Amino acid sequence: MHFIHRILAVAAGREKVESGEVIKVPVDLALGHDGTAEKVLTHWPPGGKVSIPQKTVFTLDHLLPAPTVEARELHRRLLEFGREQNIYVLARGEGVLHQVVAEQFTPRRGWIIAGADGHVATSGAFGALAFTVKPEELVEVLLTGNLLVRVPPVYTVEVGGRLPAGVTARDLALEVLRNLDRERIQGAALVFQGEGVWTLSTASQMALCNLIGETGATTGLVIPPEEVEVGREPELKVEVSNLKPLVACPPSPFNVRPLEELEGLPISQGVVGGCSSGRLEDIRELLLGLAGHTVHKNVTLLVTPASREILTTMEREGLTQILREQGALILPPGCGPCPGKHLGLLAPGDRVLAATVRNTPGRMGASTAEIYLASPRAVGAAAAVGYLVSPG
Repeated sequence: MHFIHRILAVAAGREKVESGEVIKVPVDLALGHDGTAEKVLTHWPPGGKVSIPQKTVFTLDHLLPAPTVEARELHRRLLEFGREQNIYVLARGEGVLHQVVAEQFTPRRGWIIAGADGHVATSGAFGALAFTVKPEELVEVLLTGNLLVRVPPVYTVEVGGRLPAGVTARDLALEVLRNLDRERIQGAALVFQGEGVWTLSTASQMALCNLIGETGATTGLVIPPEEVEVGREPELKVEVSNLKPLVACPPSPFNVRPLEELEGLPISQGVVGGCSSGRLEDIRELLLGLAGHTVHKNVTLLVTPASREILTTMEREGLTQILREQGALILPPGCGPCPGKHLGLLAPGDRVLAATVRNTPGRMGASTAEIYLASPRAVGAAAAVGYLVSPG
């Protein structure tokens, strides 16, 4: 039985489970944020009680500080809900949900997580099995402490070799996106294994798992080396030793091309940060891309630390000062411009190079603005010269 299925069997109190069957499993964490809380509160039954208050975490990260009166009203309602239900509502700039979970709630191998967000599988870097649910489905999880799961088939990606200098886990994620079978991945559990994954830092494994939500998979994780199913052929093999920087072009993260084919394409904005690229490793990669240059006069560079803890470390190491002196704008910890709620919206005619998760039209503002996705190092290199260029 595959590692994924063993996790689900243990959680369900069963000896084994089969792909396709629906099982009930208790959750170890239930997650939400101010981007989906409105629907959670709308569907919350009068007199309802959260059954797992110490396992329930909401963050204010999509709309903090509140950009509208309506957003502030939502925050007040969510804070009141938190007090009534004795759950965690992190409202003082602690950071974006997935990073805060990693730092403060220590997800671990075998945990079951349910969250009303498309990128909860970031916790797959720790061996946790995280499922995205609709806000109304999260209500049922909060009331019962359980999640109904259709046991997924497994889609394995084996990564061989080691990333060359200047190529990052973001490039690996884009390489996977452009090569996986888009039909077979639907509803599957996406599993990463192999030297090319196991030698990555935890931050890089988080960046890789962060893009699981864009594939159509229902969940996913990095499988520990000792848990690999011997004799099972992977659905996809990726060799990264000669991998070059990649870019996802509009209108989809699947529209991936080598960066060198796009060199010279002007940009007006660069974005690094949030749950996808706001870790300390990403900030250092951004600085390597900038290579000591100031931000080009035609570019706005926005940097969003993924958490307050990361921002504190950046300040202690002098990174925020360096970035400001080079012309970057440091935003409060959280999602930043990625969800298109505030803090760096795009206008018609804008073209952004972003180390974020999604580039569908209108994602970050005007539907006619163009969103390209790449690594933090590539964003830094482009921000320095005003156009896409292969990072050194």
